[in-house]
Amino acid sequence: MLFRIIQVDHSRLLEFDNISIAFEIHSIYDVIDDNDKIELIERPVNQPYIKDYDQLNIDPSESWSTMDTTNWGIFLALDETQDDKPIGGAIVMMPECALYDLRVAPSHRHSGVGKALFKQAVEWAKQQGKTTRMSIETQNTNVSACLFYVAMGAKLDNIDRNAYSHDEQVKHEIRLNCYRIQYKHSFFRLSYT
Repeated sequence: MLFRIIQVDHSRLLEFDNISIAFEIHSIYDVIDDNDKIELIERPVNQPYIKDYDQLNIDPSESWSTMDTTNWGIFLALDETQDDKPIGGAIVMMPECALYDLRVAPSHRHSGVGKALFKQAVEWAKQQGKTTRMSIETQNTNVSACLFYVAMGAKLDNIDRNAYSHDEQVKHEIRLNCYRIQYKHSFFRLSYT
């Protein structure tokens, strides 16, 4: 597959939103945290289900139209074999240097698109010269994303058991706060049962 990654401005965020972020959950991480370490123990769910962040009840104040994206890095992966159809995207918020969103269309996952987008996001953040650390948020229900970020050199920094307590649909989820710096090393300790 031939694809390319381009940087775009906020005028193309609708194309970004049209790339599905839905995924199937077959397992989750139980999170054990004591004072000096965090352990993630993968366990299967009783009934697999689809998670789609785009279908959650989002606060209208958090829509693209109300956000100042002037200094953000917004990237689209375009499939060159399909008339530059958007197949993935990444957004880096500045000045926070936070990976706000990384998504790849289900039909193009596991083909290198996510890895290329992540590398582009990290490189762009470095070029901004404001930080050497990018924050990444994921959840204990997104095992695939956790494994992806570990493979890309991310480290688990801390957790927040109450981050989503305001949203009935996801209040049971635990936010995993990770970060990526210039060298590859992981503090994730994964156990399987």
